[in-house]
Amino acid sequence: MKKGFITIYVLLVLLFLSISLAFVSREVQSKNDLSKDLLNKKQAVYEAESRANIFVNNYENDIKEYILEDYKRIIDDGLSDIGHANAKKYYINYNNSKKSIMLMRVIDSNIAPRKEKVYRIFEHIFYKNVIAEANIYLRARENILISSEEIVRYEDIKDELNKFEFKEDKTIHNEIPATSKEKPYKGVIILDQETTIDKDLYVEGILIAKDRIDTKGKKIRIKGLAAIDQNKGNIEYVKDYGPIIDNIVNKADLIELEILSNHSF
Repeated sequence: MKKGFITIYVLLVLLFLSISLAFVSREVQSKNDLSKDLLNKKQAVYEAESRANIFVNNYENDIKEYILEDYKRIIDDGLSDIGHANAKKYYINYNNSKKSIMLMRVIDSNIAPRKEKVYRIFEHIFYKNVIAEANIYLRARENILISSEEIVRYEDIKDELNKFEFKEDKTIHNEIPATSKEKPYKGVIILDQETTIDKDLYVEGILIAKDRIDTKGKKIRIKGLAAIDQNKGNIEYVKDYGPIIDNIVNKADLIELEILSNHSF
């Protein structure tokens, strides 16, 4: 009986050792798996951040082109504070391969007031068994040519105007074209001297008058940009991004980009 008790005791000890070893083995494996997951997560976040930063630093003109086109689009005022619009996919060169990345207009009250134009660069990747995300938020600061809602004085923006190249095939100097409400002049009119008009003038583009315009009671209607040094009587004006942007060669210079925030996880 004593021998049998010893046998049972030995078996219990062996069972306990077996369970303990299995538990320790699982703990070691769990810690190893956790370490691998953490390493994979760090690598994934690094990859996502790297791609987003490459896009910001090396694809600035693409970002500006997107933003300027976005200015022409209608943004749904019903977007929620975490909503986005006009998302577009781009491809960047990363480690000798093409990787996709997203750019979109966002409304996020935690980033900036709703009235400000904020854009999000978004990279979302899978790496082994983990997921990582990188976000960079940009604010577009507008040049005075597109920021003013009112008619501006030529003298106030002439230095700015000298920085821009207008499309030659859309620009006329010291000439008043024949226009109508149905067929406005879609281009740039530059008047270097005092000018008299004897018919209504409709412009869907840019009108720059460096001297006085005598309207003789006629109307000037402009959709785009108006830079005029005089009384604004008989002039109807609606600032519109499209006709401004479409008539400028170096249009990327119309805006500057500012990084508001970035975060990854």
